[in-house]
Amino acid sequence: MVRDYPCPPDVDFFIETVECETGYEMSSFHTHHIYEIYYEVEGTRRYFIEDAAYIVNAGSVVLIGENQIHKTGAVGDGPSSRIVLNFSRKYLEEIARSFPGLDFTSFLSQDANHLLSNITVKQQNHIHSVLQQLHQLQQDPTPEGEAIRKMLLATLLLQLKRMCEAQQQQGGDNGRVTNRIVGQIQSYISEHYDQKLTLTGIASQFYISPYYLSRLFKKTINLSLIEYINGVRIKAAQSLIEKTGDSISVVAEKTGFMTTAHFRRVFKDMTGFSPQQYRQYYKRLNKPGE
Repeated sequence: MVRDYPCPPDVDFFIETVECETGYEMSSFHTHHIYEIYYEVEGTRRYFIEDAAYIVNAGSVVLIGENQIHKTGAVGDGPSSRIVLNFSRKYLEEIARSFPGLDFTSFLSQDANHLLSNITVKQQNHIHSVLQQLHQLQQDPTPEGEAIRKMLLATLLLQLKRMCEAQQQQGGDNGRVTNRIVGQIQSYISEHYDQKLTLTGIASQFYISPYYLSRLFKKTINLSLIEYINGVRIKAAQSLIEKTGDSISVVAEKTGFMTTAHFRRVFKDMTGFSPQQYRQYYKRLNKPGE
């Protein structure tokens, strides 16, 4: 059975190979305070990141920054296999301090770099090999194993960064799936997420039927309308929890949830934390000297 969130929410490094014999749909999308490198070994998947969807074929790499909402879904019903790597900013801080002139991670969050697909077979094989080595090293608890793992990850990041730069220079299609109406609806939701939003109400704003809106949204970005709305609201809630002392009930009200209980349930599903746990985790994460 495939787990939606194989990475525990409070770890600094985790890597896992995920194999599916038939099409698999992640039940909901989520966000976390760690980076993600996703390598498609076999098959084709659809990947939703922030406000866009991408088609991911075998040999492609998906890059996701901190706190970016994402979800993967099936394209057809065939088998698929991928390697998913998660790591925190803290995990590489020793290496980052040794090379103050290098930025190892910011490229992971850039829209143009979410899908790295314009790479050679040789580069694909190299990425796959490094990820397999990291997977094996995860079982080595020794200081030597930890050091090799960190240096190998840092090297991989710099190589991926160069590949992203080369892909941008070459131009061409970045794999993003787009639709004008869906884009307009996404903008509308980002401006009104704190209000009551319904399928019927949004459809009337754009003079289309609720049925058409529902099908179009799902087809374009692989999310239902309510999934997308909840994602926007949870992102806003994370920001309020991080930057204000608002109570959880106030945060729920400010982000458009009708009840605090519903807010708590959705927040837990998407982040792996309850709102209170998330506030404590964020405080620990940003505590000076840690």
